[in-house]
Amino acid sequence: MMKKKQVSITNPEELNQNLQYSSPLTWVTLSGVVLFIIAFFAWSILFKIDYKIEGMANIASGEVTLHVDPSALDRLKVDQKVYISGLEGSIVSFNEDAQPIVTSFDLEDGDYPYYIEVDIRPFDFLLDR
Repeated sequence: MMKKKQVSITNPEELNQNLQYSSPLTWVTLSGVVLFIIAFFAWSILFKIDYKIEGMANIASGEVTLHVDPSALDRLKVDQKVYISGLEGSIVSFNEDAQPIVTSFDLEDGDYPYYIEVDIRPFDFLLDR
């Protein structure tokens, strides 16, 4: 248990002296923690993390159907790049089921792996966007 130091004032001139209740090390530590928290929030707002949404695309008669995980749909936008078997395309629009409609690819009918590069700010995780 810490002992409290009692300060007694014996004459009026001692009232002009600064009273020190905490050590400078405490203030330096507190300042460091506050700066770290500010830096973390600035980083989470200003910087972006790149990741890929991957899945299978079905091509039938030149029409492309992407099978996208529903939790990833809110991360997709019009004009976002889509890569199927090394070929680049983009999202043109979304259908009534919120599934992306992409540009046509010059590939034979069948199933192909695809990925979409998405960047997200860490701060968006806090807001759950």
